[in-house]
Amino acid sequence: MSHDADDGPHSTEGSSSEPDSPAVDGRKSDDEPATIERDGRTITFHSCSRATVTGKFEDGDVAYANAGFYDDGLYGDTILEDGVTVGDDVDAPFSGTVVFEIGEGPGVTVESDRVVVTVSDYGSDGTVIASLTTRREDYRMGAPTHEHPRASECLEAIGPD
Repeated sequence: MSHDADDGPHSTEGSSSEPDSPAVDGRKSDDEPATIERDGRTITFHSCSRATVTGKFEDGDVAYANAGFYDDGLYGDTILEDGVTVGDDVDAPFSGTVVFEIGEGPGVTVESDRVVVTVSDYGSDGTVIASLTTRREDYRMGAPTHEHPRASECLEAIGPD
């Protein structure tokens, strides 16, 4: 996949992180989604516990969520534990939406134009979708492609007082 150097205000260059900001494009509420257009796909962080990637996926393309959580007041995170590889987990090519949602246990449900990836609720104090990995190069390095622009706020809301 190609990567343009100027992907807009919410993109990352390579696998570097997007800046955390409490107000993304003037939004102050987690009720308003943050959307990133990149590599012919639309990545949307709908809330702290839900994100989607919509577009066309070829054999070998990936879509993984990386979660941050607090368990008994201690911070933990996951890297590439919840997601799909097209061609392995989902028939290739795939056109549609990959949905990531925090839920009771891990799982993948495949429909004709939608894949739902349930991200485990890893922490006793809460879990958030901190970033998504959607580029093969980032997947190989174990790096996020798209940081949730409000990840810090989401983690602060569930963190110890």
